[in-house]
Amino acid sequence: MTDPDPVPEALAADHDDVLRSENTFEIDTESLESARDRAERGWGVGALAVHDGRVLLVRHDDQWLLPGGMLESGETPGEGAARETHEETGIDVRIDGLAAIAEQTFTDGDDAFVFHFAVFEATPESTVLTDDPGLTDEAIAEAAWHGSLPADTFEPDLYARLLDGRLD
Repeated sequence: MTDPDPVPEALAADHDDVLRSENTFEIDTESLESARDRAERGWGVGALAVHDGRVLLVRHDDQWLLPGGMLESGETPGEGAARETHEETGIDVRIDGLAAIAEQTFTDGDDAFVFHFAVFEATPESTVLTDDPGLTDEAIAEAAWHGSLPADTFEPDLYARLLDGRLD
């Protein structure tokens, strides 16, 4: 299996109604270098799982975000989103389609790079969360179901657009 095309249009071409988002995030130089190291591995992938009016989120670095991470070599983006969701929450999901592609520019004011993150619609196979979220080397503090987006949610505008009318 080949790795996915790094051009967002190539990934979006196989799916209907893919939401597009572009944001710039100012971060310190040390965080920029750390993020760049992770981003050089390719695509970021995550899952938007909603059940009974509640969205599945994980708490990482003092923010709530969709479960997700870096795509591994040899897996499709959807497979990566399902794997990351299981690793971070203990929940298995069925991937139903591509919901969004976020183009995220990270900068420290002097330097910058662009990162692409694919969000997949996912149906949870269960709703029981693990007591020990994330892998050993990850900073996942908590996984939880939310009826509304917490104030400290990463990319709240994108998440709100994706969740329009689907939460309690």
